[in-house]
Amino acid sequence: MIGVKHSIARQIIAAALCLLPVFASANALIEYEPDTGVVVISGLTSDETEHLQNEPSLLRLQTTASPAAKGMLVSVAEHESGVSVVPRFPLRQGATYDISIQWPDRPEISYEFTLEKETTARPTVVSFSPSQSVIPANTLRFYVTFSQPMARGQVREYITLMTVTGAEVPSPFLNLETELWDKSQTRLTLILDPGRVKQGVGPNKTAGAPLVAGDLYALEISGEMQSAKGQDLGKDQRITFKVGAPERRKINPLDWTLETPEAGTLAPLYIGFDRIMDNQAVVRLIQLQNASGKPIVGKEKSDGGGWSFFPATPWSATHYRLSVDPQLEDVAGNTTRAPFDARSGTIGAEGSVATLDIEIQ
Repeated sequence: MIGVKHSIARQIIAAALCLLPVFASANALIEYEPDTGVVVISGLTSDETEHLQNEPSLLRLQTTASPAAKGMLVSVAEHESGVSVVPRFPLRQGATYDISIQWPDRPEISYEFTLEKETTARPTVVSFSPSQSVIPANTLRFYVTFSQPMARGQVREYITLMTVTGAEVPSPFLNLETELWDKSQTRLTLILDPGRVKQGVGPNKTAGAPLVAGDLYALEISGEMQSAKGQDLGKDQRITFKVGAPERRKINPLDWTLETPEAGTLAPLYIGFDRIMDNQAVVRLIQLQNASGKPIVGKEKSDGGGWSFFPATPWSATHYRLSVDPQLEDVAGNTTRAPFDARSGTIGAEGSVATLDIEIQ
């Protein structure tokens, strides 16, 4: 039996089947099904079908980009047309694969196919925090939110902190093995190296702070950064901001301003902060309660400069209280317990919950 190898340069994934005949027996056929992601081998004799099911190692699936690599793990199952070959892991869009049957007593039979990339919308940067145009020189975290889940392992290569003169800030971010994405893989947390931000410690003395008060900076995100589906941003993204004086005071909720709504309305309660807060911490660690300490049902939002609460039902003419968890931080890492730059040993292990009394009339 003579093996015949058919190859194609492109396969359109939207087609119902990608077909190319290969004669193993009289009417043998290997076909890739894009909709199911499996390869179907039909037209085999009953002995050949049983042989493949019992010896799946006779099948070799690999990318043509790495012909010498070890074949991918596959499982073989009975199919109404013969056998189906199921890759253990999903195949990658845009890659070309070769699947072969390595019979022990006859020439190898192989089939090549390409998975076309789906046409999907490009991901975009939808928000950056802190969103204020001027941020403290000792800011500790940036949050970048994308419109789609993004692929991991790209941050070091594709995200850079630059001065507006075009000079790259050397090693500004904490070097972590695991990138800090939320569960949806759309929001990325970038932590500026705390050792360089905190005054008086080794990295701060030798390398200096990443941000300098009075200077302009840009966070640059390469257009080559890709979504989890392999679609790139398409063009570079540039987020500019100015750096102001550092914030080195501990948080005192009594310094916040309060705008109360009228009873019987659904107007929001608004808290204005005296500094830029970590907006991700704000929505987790500030809670509005009734006089008995029970949480009030509603929606909240924060841009870091303030906090708004929209009740699910109209306000009552009564007393409320705002509960502030001691873990709440501003963008510079200061808490209600102590400033970030507090000397070692001066901060207690635990802090108490701070409360603000609010009366609505």
